[in-house]
Amino acid sequence: MKLIKLLLFFLVLSAVPSAQASFQPLLGSDLNNQSLYASGYITMGARTTIGGNIQSATAITLAANAIVGGNIEAGTAVTLGAAAGVNGYIQSATTVTLGASAVVDGSITAGTTATVGASAKIDGELNAGTTVTIAATVEVGGNVLAGSTVTVGASSLFGGDVDAGTTTTIGAGVGIVGALTASSLKIVALPTIVNSQEALITSVQQDIKDLGTGTELVSTTFGTNDETLEAGIYSTINYLTIAIGKTLTLDGKGMDGSWIFNIANYLTFSANAKVILKDVTDNSTIIWNVLGDKTGSAGYTQLGAGAEARGYIFARGFVQTGADSMIAGIGNDCGGAYSASNFIEFGADTVIGKKDCTNGERRVSADGIAVTQVPEPATLWLFALALFGLAIKAQRKFGAFFISL
Repeated sequence: MKLIKLLLFFLVLSAVPSAQASFQPLLGSDLNNQSLYASGYITMGARTTIGGNIQSATAITLAANAIVGGNIEAGTAVTLGAAAGVNGYIQSATTVTLGASAVVDGSITAGTTATVGASAKIDGELNAGTTVTIAATVEVGGNVLAGSTVTVGASSLFGGDVDAGTTTTIGAGVGIVGALTASSLKIVALPTIVNSQEALITSVQQDIKDLGTGTELVSTTFGTNDETLEAGIYSTINYLTIAIGKTLTLDGKGMDGSWIFNIANYLTFSANAKVILKDVTDNSTIIWNVLGDKTGSAGYTQLGAGAEARGYIFARGFVQTGADSMIAGIGNDCGGAYSASNFIEFGADTVIGKKDCTNGERRVSADGIAVTQVPEPATLWLFALALFGLAIKAQRKFGAFFISL
């Protein structure tokens, strides 16, 4: 029996590192490389920083000075406040609106209208299905293409062509390196459609739940004091809460491991509660599986002001944080949050992932923008988790025998 246990142990160690290093825990899907996904809207408070890509089936809104380190994809509108920034591209099925001095390092594709505030900067191309309206002193590094009208404020600069399906209105002192064309016959490429991923996330949550209950954490007592947990599968029959100012230390013992939390109701990190990693390797995994399958529960996740969580949060319901909170991965991994059926809201000065973090394998797109890509088959990750679950079950079944050895 000791040989069985050792075999399972080494299989887990060999499978999890390769999976975690290559991709995040989603079963080969459009969400492979996303740090955030919500079936509802996503809103980011002032000065919030997201380390990776974000996607919403509806609208995405960034407040002033908020930064997204990757790409933005929205099923409806994208709105950037003053001096907000996006290091990748923006795609929206309807409108894109940039506030004054906003910066986008990639291209912008809007299904309907694009509106750009004064002194904003776009390094790539700007495409809109209907109208493009640009304020004064804006810089666009690539081509501009609108299905109908293009209106440009004074002293704006363009590094490529400006094409309008109908008319152009150009202010004083505008510089255009390429050609200015009204009644253009060029066709505006439509943005990628963002489909609801509720069914996928729900399926992933069930797969993780099916790994087993592991060790039960008693809702009324766990987290009321500082806690320490080694790698394993944990579950609650109700909620999981870390109390105000308390810490949950995940002790990896210097070995690759996984912490899986199956939570029947809701997950809360109270104000200034923190998850601390001790001797946790970069190839380890932390998953908070907020199922909301207890009768009457909503499956939401909340972080209070100053709270810090690590790993991936899968929530049936909404995900919401207070000011100065953090969700981060392990090592260079961004970590992330996914709401199957609801919204994601972040308070001011929240941090999701560290600067230059990635979920998946980085590559360079056709327009030179660094994005992330996940190799197939993604089922290796689930296989690793399944082995982990088998190891836990084997340990329980033969535990007394192992001790006697």
